[in-house]
Amino acid sequence: MRRPAPLLALPLALALASRPGAADAEGRVLTLQYTPTARAQVAVWIETADGRYLRTLLLTEAVALRGIGNRPGAMQMNSGFRWPFGRREGALPVWAHRRASAQGAAQFRRVIFQDRTSEGHASRSTEDSTADAYFCLSFNTQAALDVDAVSCASQFNSDKGRYIQQADVDGGYAEPYQPVGGSTQTRALSLTSLYPPRRDTVGGAAYDHADVPSFGADARAVMPEIDAVTRATAPADTTQLVQFTIPDEWPTGDYVLYVEVHTERDFNTDWSAQMRPTPRDSALPDLWDYWAENYGFTYRGQPSVVYRVDVTVNDAGGSATAEVPVGYGEIEGLDGMLRPLDATITDAPTTAPGSGADRLRRAATGERVRADLQMCTSPPPVPAVQGLEAAPVDDVKRAHEWAHVGFTAIEADGQPAVAYQVKVSTTPITDALSFERAEDAKATTVEFQGLDLCPVQDGEPVCPAAGSRVEVDIGKLSYQTRYHLAVRAVGPCGALGEIASTSFETDPIHFETVAPCFVATAAYGSPLAGDVVALRGFRDGSLMPTAPGRAFVAAYYAVGPTLARFVSDTPWLRAVARALLEPFAASVRDVD
Repeated sequence: MRRPAPLLALPLALALASRPGAADAEGRVLTLQYTPTARAQVAVWIETADGRYLRTLLLTEAVALRGIGNRPGAMQMNSGFRWPFGRREGALPVWAHRRASAQGAAQFRRVIFQDRTSEGHASRSTEDSTADAYFCLSFNTQAALDVDAVSCASQFNSDKGRYIQQADVDGGYAEPYQPVGGSTQTRALSLTSLYPPRRDTVGGAAYDHADVPSFGADARAVMPEIDAVTRATAPADTTQLVQFTIPDEWPTGDYVLYVEVHTERDFNTDWSAQMRPTPRDSALPDLWDYWAENYGFTYRGQPSVVYRVDVTVNDAGGSATAEVPVGYGEIEGLDGMLRPLDATITDAPTTAPGSGADRLRRAATGERVRADLQMCTSPPPVPAVQGLEAAPVDDVKRAHEWAHVGFTAIEADGQPAVAYQVKVSTTPITDALSFERAEDAKATTVEFQGLDLCPVQDGEPVCPAAGSRVEVDIGKLSYQTRYHLAVRAVGPCGALGEIASTSFETDPIHFETVAPCFVATAAYGSPLAGDVVALRGFRDGSLMPTAPGRAFVAAYYAVGPTLARFVSDTPWLRAVARALLEPFAASVRDVD
């Protein structure tokens, strides 16, 4: 019998937790295999044959950790690269409704803006925002074409929100909502949400609401397995293996595995931006403000699609596959119904790869999802990796956001590891619980993908040979921040290895003077002009030594090149820019 696939998701830990000594026992291992398209948000769960929800096996970070389904802002608010507001209740609605409807299941408390008159207001009138290490706003028009093609070079502040209260509901607090073909109306908000709130911020800053520090604990109280099943977005077109050990108390018989997949802005002729545009209604300006109506991009495209795999749990093993989705979810998450697949959902891998049904890519053998049931014998103990090191990369332009990680691959009783889990956290990682709660380390790409250290070939993971050196760069880090990094190997049968950990601190942002790219240089025509030199000296001597100054410079560097291009191409704009800059340059010179 072939070796069980790697534990790339951690639901195995849940099954073993209630079975003392299970790591040394024979068990039934269910392995799910699929290959997602870019930016796919995924939920995997298992039910009984008669439709009783049992357990979530995997939930990608945007929903499970970043809270995109339960955050401030109206459901129909615009989207964009790393957009911070607007609850995406249509992200994974079939999973969300089925989990919430299970016997004994609780719902999450709903998050709204702290102090705004409408959930349709993207701008604020009172101070309610604090630094955000993940979300930002980018108004680059390129984002309309590809929301993952831009990055956020500057520090952004966001409103983390607060829980809605009964007094809000009684007072009629609502969100703006525009049905297709209709006009804007208000829709009442309930006290609860089907989705977890954001768990990647600890709160406690000056303008955070007192509710923010409790978001993480409250989410775990509702869904205790949430840390264990949370996974980073997978790299595009990279086969994923999700392994689950069937608990001993589950009887033999028929079960159903579901995989729900969604990507924003997956348009086609039936689910186009023109058919379902960003809501605008000038007759009700108190509901949608200018920023909500005019910035960002319509996020709604094709709804989530759901694949179903029927499996029989026994002591003999077996396989099952799915080639097409069994249905799709409601575009705004209004219900958990599974709508039968129809012609409005694209399934054209050649002409529209990665769209609609092809969000899980078709294998050479035809299937898009495969499940294998195997018997797994006693796994050997898995040691910790050796020689773990982490430090900012040598490239000074990237050392504030990238780190280089190295360690020596191991084997378990003569057998190679089948996966390596790499985690990062701003708090120490000292045990299995803190490891589980830390974030998956991200590849150095803008899509926030997880690492792929053991690529799957012909259904089997190919990990580095024992004793070889594993070297990888990780990204999505914040500048001048102390990070804790931990690595754990996974052995045959999903046996979890000992945890190795280290720490490092990212560098300050390294700024360079780029000759004809910024406004002052464009206005004066030379980086050596007297006023340009004075402004550069003010930047280096007065702004860069302070945190607020560095944040201001970072914000300027995010927009400066674009502004400079407009200024440099138009003589009268250069004259206007010089007229505006000269008084400030003179005052800076006087200070010096």
